[in-house]
Amino acid sequence: KLTRENSALNLSSGKLPYVILVVGVNGAGKTTTIGKLARWLKDGDWKVVLGAADTFRAAAVEQLATWAARAECEIVRPEKEGQDPASVAFQTVDLALRTEADIAIIDTAGRLQNKKDLMDELGKIRRAVEKQAEITEVLLVIDSTMGQNAMQQAKAFAEVADVTGVVMTKLDGTAKGGILYSLQQELDLPVKLVGVGEGINDFAFFSPEEFAKGLVAYKG
Repeated sequence: KLTRENSALNLSSGKLPYVILVVGVNGAGKTTTIGKLARWLKDGDWKVVLGAADTFRAAAVEQLATWAARAECEIVRPEKEGQDPASVAFQTVDLALRTEADIAIIDTAGRLQNKKDLMDELGKIRRAVEKQAEITEVLLVIDSTMGQNAMQQAKAFAEVADVTGVVMTKLDGTAKGGILYSLQQELDLPVKLVGVGEGINDFAFFSPEEFAKGLVAYKG
């Protein structure tokens, strides 16, 4: 039931740069996920640019800059706190084009105070990016320890963000991932990546077989 055709990252069209938007509430592990994904791509000889478009949280920008340094990627930071996220997204894709990068990964705001604001902001980011390149993936990062709360967040983001895949974080070997099954059933979205720790390499592509084995072992 968990196996799906579309669970791989969509990196095969040949239209560079591939642009990945990363969405999700603050605290779910968005920035960490971006850092790990950037490192993995860099290790595979992809040239990656990161964009810190979560401009209302200085901590988010600093955290992404730290990951960019660890992953040896260029980063576009806001020129001032609270800068329009869409302009940072635009500059990120612009830099990717100018430096002939393969992939641009853009961190977006994680505030879900109301769906309309979020929809407007993500819509602006999308339009800014699409002036220059296609959006390849919109990855929704979800903290697997949040249970039903994560389900509600996921539904809210899926309604406004044209999500193409899910990243589950904090899946540290327990059965917390039962939500993962519910998500795929209710939202009809593939789980593409999982985060299993804080280290730069604690990251994997989702394997339904391994996941099912882990659940069975845990229940046993």
